[in-house]
Parts: sequence; C-alpha cells; structure tokens
Amino acid sequence: MIEVTMIRSFNIFPKFTVVCLVAASLLCAALPARAQYSLGNYGPGGGEGANAAPNLAVIKEKTNAQLPLDLPFTTSDGRSVKLGDLFDGKPVILSLVYFSCPKLCDLTQEGLVNGIADGPRNLKLGEDYNVIVVSIDPEESLKAAASKRKNYLARIDKPESQKGFTYLTGSDDATRTLAATVGFGYIRNKDSADKFSHSTGIFICTPSGKLSQTILGVSFEPDTLHFRLREAAGGRLGSGMLSVALTCGAMTYDPATGTYSHNKYFWAGTATGLLTLLALGTFLFVMWRGEYRKSHPSPTDTSDPSNPKLA
Repeated sequence: MIEVTMIRSFNIFPKFTVVCLVAASLLCAALPARAQYSLGNYGPGGGEGANAAPNLAVIKEKTNAQLPLDLPFTTSDGRSVKLGDLFDGKPVILSLVYFSCPKLCDLTQEGLVNGIADGPRNLKLGEDYNVIVVSIDPEESLKAAASKRKNYLARIDKPESQKGFTYLTGSDDATRTLAATVGFGYIRNKDSADKFSHSTGIFICTPSGKLSQTILGVSFEPDTLHFRLREAAGGRLGSGMLSVALTCGAMTYDPATGTYSHNKYFWAGTATGLLTLLALGTFLFVMWRGEYRKSHPSPTDTSDPSNPKLA
C-alpha cells in the first residue's frame, strides 16, 4: 500500500517542526463483515429456532468493560493460572476461538499472526504486549492447545519458549464469564459439523484488564494493531518519531483502512511556514545590513563627504 510505503520512509522526516497541529481524536472502528453461519438446533444457553442465533452468536461492543482477572485457566503446558497473571503490565490482544473449529477460528488465528508477524511495527511480542488465546470449548485438551500454539509460533518464526503468547483452556463457567464480559456471543450446536456458532474478532485490552477496543473480522492490519495497542497502553507504546508525528498531525491514522499516512495539509503548511520565515529572515538581514553599512562606512567609501580621509 502507498501508506505503508510512506511510513517506511519516516526516518527522513525533518528533525524540527515549525507548526504542530493537535491530532484529531480517531474514533471510527474497522467494521469488517460479520461471519454468517447456517444454524439449526442449539445447545445450552442458545435456545432453538432460526431467529435465536443472530441475537446470540454475535460480538457486541463492550468498551471499558473490566475483565474478571481472577478467572482460573490452564495453559497449554499444564500450568494453572489466573487471567490477571498474563497481563503483567502490558496491553493484551485477546482472542476467543475453539481449536477444533474447521472454519473461522483458523482464519482468525492466521489473521492475527499475520498482523503481529513484523511487530506490529516496532512493537515486540512479550515485551510490549501479550497475546492470549482462550478456547470456548471446555472439552478441549491441553494437547490441542499446545499443538495450535506451536503451529502459530512457527508461522511467525518464534521459538516454543516465546513469552507473551499463551493458549488457555478452562471450565465452561470461566469461558462463558469471560466471553460475556467482552461481548463474544457463541452458541453450541447440537446437530452440526461446527461445534459452535460464533462471529469473529479480537479484543484489545489495557494493562489493567479493561476492554479498550473490539476489532471485528478475520484480517488485522499491522497498522491497526499498532495503533490500538498504543491506545490501550495510553500512547506509551511505539514512542519516537511516529508518536511525535501523530501528536503534531504530521501523520494520520485511518481506521477504515487500518493504515498510517502523511498529512499533506500539515506538510503543506509546514513548507509554507518555512518559506515565509526564510523570506522574512532574508528581508530582515538585508535591512539590517543596509543600516549597518550606513552607520559603519568603509574608509574608502567616496559617497560619505564627512569621511576625513576624503578631504
């Protein structure tokens, strides 16, 4: 993309700025199409009938919801943990799936690892943010969780010892409580090849465990993840020139496309300001030089009759 190419050249930006604009608040969220299922009968909590599923197997916005950090889960290597243990002062990308899902869960996971494969940007997995993947199926095994984790770590060229990339299984109560908190609706199917019906998306959480942003769909642009993680961390992540540029308005973020781009109006204004200052500076220098020469005439200046050396 043009925007992505532009940001890579960011290191050639001027090291000083004459005019800084206050960056506008960016409130729009990406709105990919929600996945659709063909649904039949539903298990516990779902009811029956074709009209029940659309109201239950959807993702609802619950921004600022506080996650129940004391919920117990088990990691893919068999450790018992509480959800809050996995935040450790960093923002978190939370994904709810089930490991035996034949369709959308794998697409969601692939979209996520593609988004974090290169950072995103200068962010580092396990240092700047964590990823937590929770199975909504209480019957899934630790072996299945470990297999999925290993597979996706290989996709991003990370070792199995990678920190901050955790796959969890838990009880039905724990997973349903977590899902309800972040607005992830799902239904257990009785007679279907798909064990669960659900929509797709990920949840960006603050270091304190509050839901900062819900991103729908199965594709997650690196720029989108970078920006949302920065938001969740209170702007502390991705500091440096990009952060300054966003603050001043030199760069803008488009939530519809999930990309950063140069603000042409900012740079046009900056160029105009620099040219104006250059012109003004030149004018003042010429004026000052003329006044200086009048008050400090040269000994050989024949235009000054008061010069004694000309008498």
